[in-house]
Amino acid sequence: MGDFDDFIDGMYPYRREFPNYRRIPDEPVGRPEIYQEIAGMAGREDAIGDQGRVSGSLYSGDHEHYAYLGEVFSTFSHANVLQRDMYPSATKFEAEIVAMALDLLNGPEAGSDACGVVTGGGSESLISALYAYREAARTERGVTRPNVVLPTTAHVALDKGAHWMNIEVRHSPLQADYRADVAAMADLIDDQTIALVGSAGNYPYGLIDPIEEIAELALSRGIGCHVDGCLGGFLWPWAEELGYDVPAWDFRVPGVTSISADTHKYGYALKGTSTLLYRSKELRKHQYFTYPDWPGGLYLSPGLAGSRSGGLIASTWAAMVTTGRSGYLASAADILSTAAILRHGVAEIDGLAVMGDPLFLVAFESDDPAVDIYLVNDSLKEAGWRLNSLQLPPALHFCVTRPNTGEGIVGQFLADLADGVQYARDHVGQPAVSGAMYGFGGTPQGNQTINMLMVGVLDAMHEVAPSAGV
Repeated sequence: MGDFDDFIDGMYPYRREFPNYRRIPDEPVGRPEIYQEIAGMAGREDAIGDQGRVSGSLYSGDHEHYAYLGEVFSTFSHANVLQRDMYPSATKFEAEIVAMALDLLNGPEAGSDACGVVTGGGSESLISALYAYREAARTERGVTRPNVVLPTTAHVALDKGAHWMNIEVRHSPLQADYRADVAAMADLIDDQTIALVGSAGNYPYGLIDPIEEIAELALSRGIGCHVDGCLGGFLWPWAEELGYDVPAWDFRVPGVTSISADTHKYGYALKGTSTLLYRSKELRKHQYFTYPDWPGGLYLSPGLAGSRSGGLIASTWAAMVTTGRSGYLASAADILSTAAILRHGVAEIDGLAVMGDPLFLVAFESDDPAVDIYLVNDSLKEAGWRLNSLQLPPALHFCVTRPNTGEGIVGQFLADLADGVQYARDHVGQPAVSGAMYGFGGTPQGNQTINMLMVGVLDAMHEVAPSAGV
């Protein structure tokens, strides 16, 4: 239990440093005192990200930008966008966010049925899309045992949503280039399949699946095709404009019926927003929930959430229009050129191999049995870097964002990465601290052990005792 207790201490570093509240205080605590605590936590937590040593997570890194969006948010933070009669501004903001996203991703021209919604993030976009496809298949084709076919690299939020909605998930393997195997996907389709899914790009490797082939397969079988562009959706168009070779993936591809793209990633909005775009209103209507017979009145909701703060929608709109095409293009140029240097540098390090053909997210594994990639990660953590660990196979990835493009950052990372490889060689056989459970992965016993451990972690995160220092 010692290791687990240490882990909890790591999750709750403030529990012995600041007052803990296990009940609402009898008298209000002073606002300056509370703000001082909050500002102290924020400053400490922002430090590593501000140094450009974090993979993904922080996409803008501009605190003036954050402050401005915070001002916009505060103006509408109290507004409930469910009450559009009181807050018609939300209709303007949401409609224009969707219109700008459709324009960027080559949605059908104005006057067509192309449409969309703003959601609370990538997971909600993916789960909402699944729901729409399930309801459409039930209504239009009489599907009673729905399944969805997707590559193993598709975002796990789809598995989460399918679990909630009793949709069978059929995972297809990958090709040698780490992209979806379309022939394998075809073998998994039957008369109960509601949709195919491809990624642009996928979370582990940042690669675009063969969307044209997946969409053509979907068309031939009379089913929908969702493209998960949550990660790269607001970056690929600028990469293409800059002359990079970006495979076709958006609404220009016949058969693509919906796309998700996160505004809170490379759209540089505040956390908690995404767009879910549809080729047709006919498909979107299946996402809506209506209930006319409730004593409280006619109820209508476009998605999982009921009440939503107008602050996030307003600040997302503000982020897009104040960044502008020139701002997005300039950021993309810096990100992509930095990623190219990173990719080349990783490939030059003996013992490492770049996975696939990435443009902005560089994943790499060890091609030397003497180099444990998780030991490499241990060394990088000690040097102050925060990368994303992958499994099946063991690997790491570095998703390049604006904070990583600062002068000298990628060069320092490559130097520390080379040191990490040497550290792994010097400690062959030593269990890694990061990813130490990977040896269990892929086996029923191991997955059961990991699930039990993860449930314990989640329980601990929501217990009163750890947060109270008990």
